[in-house]
Formats: sequence, structure tokens, C-alpha cells
Amino acid sequence: MSPKITTVEPARWQPTGLVTTLLSPGARQVIRCWLGTGDFLDEQHQPRILLALAEGDDAFTDLVRCANPDLVSAVVLNELLRKGIVEALESGHVLLRRSAYAPAGQPEPESVLAEPEDLFSNGIPRRRFNDT
Repeated sequence: MSPKITTVEPARWQPTGLVTTLLSPGARQVIRCWLGTGDFLDEQHQPRILLALAEGDDAFTDLVRCANPDLVSAVVLNELLRKGIVEALESGHVLLRRSAYAPAGQPEPESVLAEPEDLFSNGIPRRRFNDT
């Protein structure tokens, strides 16, 4: 069974810096597909709550297959759960946490860490301003 893909134009959501920093390339593909494919968005264009590892309509396995058929659904789901990007519900569904996506076109907030070039000037490690 191959899901019918419907793209929403223009994209309303984009992954946050949290997602792009923490996740593997395959998991990032899955999140981008979840945010940008009409079949995985509800009527208000919010990411749908998906069945965790079942087959059928609104299933996480269909999302992974849509994003990249070479990925293993259970592996991607475990990564997303472990890193706190999705939340497992008692009903057997998974919910994409709101901290994983932001409105498209919004700039990411500046990092609280010093820039990498500030950490090692002249080869000598320096403290970051948030080190204690």
C-alpha cells in the first residue's frame, strides 16, 4: 500500500533548530514530510496524531515510507521518542511536539552559546558566557 501524497503549498511549518541539531538525516526527512505533506496534516494544517507502529490510515509507518522507503519505522520512532521530538500517547498514537516545528519563514532565535570561533581564539580554549 502506497499512501497518496498531497503537498500543501506554501508550507506553513518548518522544523526548528532543535530538530535539525538533534536528529539523524533520516529522522529529519520524516519530520519534514510530516510538516509538509497534506496527508499528515489535519484540517487546520497542524501535524496529525499518528498510530505508532500499526498499518493503515494515519499510521507512522506510512509517514516513514512516504519520507524515505529505505528507513525502518521502528528505528526512526525510537530516535524521535528518545530525543523528545514526539510523545507516545496511551492510545497507541504519537504526537509531534510543538517544540519541533515553527511557522515557515520565521528566523530561528539566536543561540545562547558563544560562536565556535569565540571558543578557541589563538588555539586557547575560552569559557563560554554560560559556563559556570
